[in-house]
Amino acid sequence: MSLAPRSWFAPWSNGVYSVSPALRPLGTDYGNGDADGRLILIDQDFHRYRANKDAAYAEDRSKYWTQVEGFSESRTLGRGSSTVLSPPKTSTTLAACRAIATRLATDYPSFFVFESDVLTNGLTRERVAWNADGTLDKTRSILPPDVDHPLEALALQIQCDLALIVRKLDGRDYNAAIHLCAPSHWAAADKIGRSFFQVHAGIPGFEKVNAVARGLVDAMICRKSLVRFVWGVESDDRLNHHPAAPPKLDQAEWDGRNFESGKFWVRTERQTTLGMPDVDAALFFIHVQTVPGNVVLQMSELRESLRAGLLSMSPEARRYKGLEPGFDRLIGILDSVRSE
Repeated sequence: MSLAPRSWFAPWSNGVYSVSPALRPLGTDYGNGDADGRLILIDQDFHRYRANKDAAYAEDRSKYWTQVEGFSESRTLGRGSSTVLSPPKTSTTLAACRAIATRLATDYPSFFVFESDVLTNGLTRERVAWNADGTLDKTRSILPPDVDHPLEALALQIQCDLALIVRKLDGRDYNAAIHLCAPSHWAAADKIGRSFFQVHAGIPGFEKVNAVARGLVDAMICRKSLVRFVWGVESDDRLNHHPAAPPKLDQAEWDGRNFESGKFWVRTERQTTLGMPDVDAALFFIHVQTVPGNVVLQMSELRESLRAGLLSMSPEARRYKGLEPGFDRLIGILDSVRSE
């Protein structure tokens, strides 16, 4: 069976840049048929995403996979606060692994088989097996040699990135594990162990959302799966935009925000959630896609809504998105087509 065509999303099409949660039930119709109801998208670009993850690991695995483990002392998680974090319980790790494997085997039975805590991936010819204590069963697994956690291994079997969010008995939440090989200018190391509020505190315009952070975390854990989108503009279509360029690469070129060539891509993130109320946790998936500028320019509706969305950004939002230096050039590219 062949891989499905790539799904299509244009979250800027309303012509307004917003940082509101805009959470919708998974399955909301975006014109992609059955794919809109799938938590994890697997499509014809699968091998491109896996190649990106392999390249990230070859550079520095620790930049792209991190987890809370073995905390023996307080760790400062924000101004004036200190919290002792514990590794996710075995039950949480098992629930997360089984939830991912079950979804893959259910939605893509031609490629994934799951039985007895073993997921076999026909696309990578790899196998992920785990033990009853939540550790990776290396004897039964077929994986790259440096992989040592079942959640990490499962993240390598899918296109999207993921985070495991855990809520403590006192109601506070934290990111317990992050696998992030296609970051949008943020580092997993800066977010691990932090709460939803702390993760989003620096985003311009997110203040009202953070005021109800606990309610949003509760929705992610206790409600049915949700979906939301965010977007920005880049001058390349590279999946990996970690804030620190790999050694020997130019940082400015790596950042991908120079529009002097006249080329651009709209970078979108499809974010989906899977609540696990039995263990008071949730999985958060981030599927990055890039839409070529030449496609946008050829479609007047997409072009005009992108222009309007960019112009609706506050100066602070432009700076946060890295668009301030090239903003006029980007608008000029869009205007040049409008005037033809």
